[in-house]
Amino acid sequence: MRKDSIDWRMLGGFGSLLFFIVVIGMLGIFQIQSLGNTVDALGENYLPMQRAILEMKTHNSLYAMRIRNYIFWKNSRYLGAASIGANVDLINAAVEAFDRDLTVYTANIESKEQKRWAEMISLLRLELRTIGNKIIELVDQVGENSDVLKRDELNKTINMAVMPFENKIYEINGFIEKNLENNNLKLIKKQLSASEMTRKQAISFLGISLIIVLLIGSETVWFVYRDRKRKRERMEQLVRKMIRMEEEQRRNLSTQIHDQMGQDLSGLKINLDMIKQELPGEKVKLKEKVTECKRILSRLIQKGHNIAEFLRPPELEEVGFLDTVGTLIVQHKQRTGNKFTFQKPKAGMDLSGEHTLFFYRVIQESLTNIVKHARAKNVRIKLEVTKNTNRLQIQDDGVGFDHKKSLKERDRNGKLGLMGLEERAELLGGNMTIKTAPGKGMQLTVEIPRERS
Repeated sequence: MRKDSIDWRMLGGFGSLLFFIVVIGMLGIFQIQSLGNTVDALGENYLPMQRAILEMKTHNSLYAMRIRNYIFWKNSRYLGAASIGANVDLINAAVEAFDRDLTVYTANIESKEQKRWAEMISLLRLELRTIGNKIIELVDQVGENSDVLKRDELNKTINMAVMPFENKIYEINGFIEKNLENNNLKLIKKQLSASEMTRKQAISFLGISLIIVLLIGSETVWFVYRDRKRKRERMEQLVRKMIRMEEEQRRNLSTQIHDQMGQDLSGLKINLDMIKQELPGEKVKLKEKVTECKRILSRLIQKGHNIAEFLRPPELEEVGFLDTVGTLIVQHKQRTGNKFTFQKPKAGMDLSGEHTLFFYRVIQESLTNIVKHARAKNVRIKLEVTKNTNRLQIQDDGVGFDHKKSLKERDRNGKLGLMGLEERAELLGGNMTIKTAPGKGMQLTVEIPRERS
């Protein structure tokens, strides 16, 4: 038994396509995950660090402002407002907020240099807080001392402490801005650049991958199309071969019936004539029997001739397809008395041998069914040639039938007839449609692609 050959190129095309789809999917997931990690890093590390840096600067400035307010309001003559401006709790709140921001920054640092900066900020902040606490202590002494000279001396000391305090404020803010803020902004910019690069790489990769997949897919489709085309061509060759073999068998059987059986029956009829002549005159009944046998033989000879013509009408090769169809219509008209309308194509029909036999069998089978079952009065047969197809349409005004029920009976009983011709039409690359219903006649249409020369 012959094994089906494997088309390794087509199999390789499908395999490559599947491989690239898997690879593209995995790399696409990797690209998305990489981009997600970059975005997560921005959201979880760098942006919180940037917010902490900005808030450190804000709280550092707020701490300085509250120290200044404390100096001013603590010594103000308007004692009613002193409780608002000179509030140690607000100063401590600014200190605590700065410490929290520094803790957030320290929790997200990654390099030794950032760690060193955080330690430096802590030292500077400790120095600032020492000066601030000293100022608060001096301010409190001024408010509690009633000696004018002593108060003037304390105010001079406070003024001398304010200058280093302000310098330390600016130093801390400058250090934060120069080192922490600039460094973090560079890191954010780097992450954004990495995200943009990852995005561009992903787009480029997907674009190239799409082109590769399209090329492989196109090649695979071509292999499939070529394979289907080859199978279709082999099927058409097989159909043609089958039709030729069937028609050859019909031709042989027709020849045997017409020539051999016809000759034998004719010889038998001649022998009966000779026997009849040799019989004595008084053998009247025997002569009548011989005459009856001759009539039976004549009918057998005519039936044999009809069967031979049905199997393979010689007119197809002798006078052509259209004239043979015309003769077939005339014979049915004489037998049934129905009205036939036969419309031929204006330019004739250039049909191959297989197509000629197919169209003839469709007309032959249809007319036989009309005679047996349709009880039609009018039959219309139309042959036409379009740009790409040869078309046959047969229409009658008979009783019609249930086409779906006929299909089921065909499947159950294995009967062919028009249904077998419908399958043959598909094998020839065409189609055959039947439109009918009980009491509404029948319309049969066949379309077969024209063969290119």
